[in-house]
Amino acid sequence: MREKKRGKTGIWALLAALAVGLMLACLAGCGGKDGGYRILVDDFAEITLAQDGDSAAYDRALGAVRAYLENPGEETLQYALSEVTEVREQMEADGANLKPYELREELVPVLESYGLDREEYVINADMRASYLSGYVESLKNLEFYLELAEITGPENPSSTLEFLYGFRSEYQSYTRDFCYYGINYWFADWEGEELAYVQEQVLDHLKSFGTDGAVWENSREGAERKLDLCLGQMEECQRGFEEYLGEIQRELYEMEAEQP
Repeated sequence: MREKKRGKTGIWALLAALAVGLMLACLAGCGGKDGGYRILVDDFAEITLAQDGDSAAYDRALGAVRAYLENPGEETLQYALSEVTEVREQMEADGANLKPYELREELVPVLESYGLDREEYVINADMRASYLSGYVESLKNLEFYLELAEITGPENPSSTLEFLYGFRSEYQSYTRDFCYYGINYWFADWEGEELAYVQEQVLDHLKSFGTDGAVWENSREGAERKLDLCLGQMEECQRGFEEYLGEIQRELYEMEAEQP
């Protein structure tokens, strides 16, 4: 009887050990590649879709300015001014209410399992504040020249407004691709159900990021090359803008010098 009792006790001990082992394996899996990718993608989607929504709102404001420039008049001017002002005010409010991103502990082992840097992830999450600030400054400039058109006459928009719109819309197209390849960078080497989940939770919901020419890269090196290309285009576009501003400044100096 004692031998049987010891044997029964040993079986229960073995079952308990197996149960603990299975529980630990499950926890490890939930924090790594076996299932943790869903936790990561869901968090990334919340961050990215908010940024994409801001970009889409900026697209809308630019579209209203384009409509005015293509068909100058009181009605189109007021529509453009209303859209630009509304988007600017909303972005200012959103920026004021932003809080620094806090990385949840359960995401740390998931990031590590995919070889992703946690600090880089946090920086990316906090980029919304910078994007919003840039959009707001751009919209303020457009708003100024739209208001000026109310004074000088809506039928004749200034060449400065036309140039400013052209610059902002071109720069935005490069920014949209840059942000798309920024998403690509994090998940470039994913495949199967993991990549399908990124498609389902993130890519299928994008309203602004990416243009018709954007093509998903299957390696981080490929995504990084596209990011570098976009940055180069943005820098070139910015140089053109600065040259234009410099020319205007020179003309102002010449005008002042000619005055008695």
